[in-house]
Amino acid sequence: MKAEIISVGTEILLGSLVDTNAAFIAEKMASLGVSISRISTVGDSWQDIYQALEESLGRVDLIIVSGGLGPTEDDITKEVLSRLMGDNLVLDEAALAEIRRRFRGHRIPEKAIQKQAMIPASAKRIPNPVGTAPGIILEKGDKTIILLPGVPREMKRMMEKELYPYLLSRLGTKELISSRILKVWGMGEPQVNQRIADIMLRQSNPRVGLLAKRGEVHISITGKFPPELVGEKIKTVEDKIRERLGSSIWGVDEETLEGVVSRLLKKRGLRIAVAESCTGGLVSHRLTNIPGSSDYFSYGIIGYSNQAKSTFLGVPASLVKKKGAVSSQVAKKMAQGVRKAERTDLGLGITGIAGPSGGSRNKPVGLVYIALSSSEGEICQRFILAGDREDIKWKASQGALDMLRRYL
Repeated sequence: MKAEIISVGTEILLGSLVDTNAAFIAEKMASLGVSISRISTVGDSWQDIYQALEESLGRVDLIIVSGGLGPTEDDITKEVLSRLMGDNLVLDEAALAEIRRRFRGHRIPEKAIQKQAMIPASAKRIPNPVGTAPGIILEKGDKTIILLPGVPREMKRMMEKELYPYLLSRLGTKELISSRILKVWGMGEPQVNQRIADIMLRQSNPRVGLLAKRGEVHISITGKFPPELVGEKIKTVEDKIRERLGSSIWGVDEETLEGVVSRLLKKRGLRIAVAESCTGGLVSHRLTNIPGSSDYFSYGIIGYSNQAKSTFLGVPASLVKKKGAVSSQVAKKMAQGVRKAERTDLGLGITGIAGPSGGSRNKPVGLVYIALSSSEGEICQRFILAGDREDIKWKASQGALDMLRRYL
């Protein structure tokens, strides 16, 4: 089957918003064996939306539209579709009740609430578990038009929870295209390639590929098999790769390193405090981005200046003078100091040179020391990280989180 994707939003055409929805939808459709023949973007214009839908209906049998389902006057995608298909909009009572529940306590005009609860009379409503705008599936003969909200988080949840199973059942797909991403830290792309080159050469289905990301490598395993076999076939290849790379693989698919670390900290019932210099609070930020972080995160301090390192973390000024602020000895004292100050199980200390200035021949830009303190003592790792200031800060935070992961 061929399909087209239409993204609605003037902000996309103006360049103020990047359209990530189309790429996500296309990937999901490809996994179902649906070929996307065209992706188009139109503004919040009645004429443009109408024309795009009308032309797509003349080319393909499946159209997926993202955007224009909100409560404001320029959200007109449903209205345009209703006029084009000759299918009047009616008030969906179940949708109305759910939207009212979500807006409880907010001063939202009743007109705006009812606008979102209107759907074409012959359409099926797609529940929105994380937002207010329901999606729509409208089938007319051999044509199917699907409307999804433009908010990526809402669209993704609806696609995965409701729409994907619907399309899987309706299309009667005999083979699925599925992918697994393995995420590697601490090895460059050439090193990973060397370790698994023979696996990559032998595999055509599933196919194995490498993609260099900021400070890490992603290994994709993509296969096309009947639904009941695709998971097993991909796992067989994944197991072979894991045998070669071991603990360098820190996660899969949508996992984040901070998410992996948070689960391990919770599982072991440990609490951590963090002292940061060159990363400027980035590690603490990432650890506290996870819901429930108060279960394991106790304290974070940015000891940027030498004085702050001494005053708040107990790093002797004489040590800073003798070894320099960027040294393994200072990193260890930072980790030890923040752990003892909060009496936590673990303390993390990070010091380095993020650049672009401040480096020297012996201590170049990108030099970072990361130390971990526990009741067993302190350990420290030295990194030379490449990139601009933002890259170095990110990679240093990634190195710190990976050090935690391996310890846990």
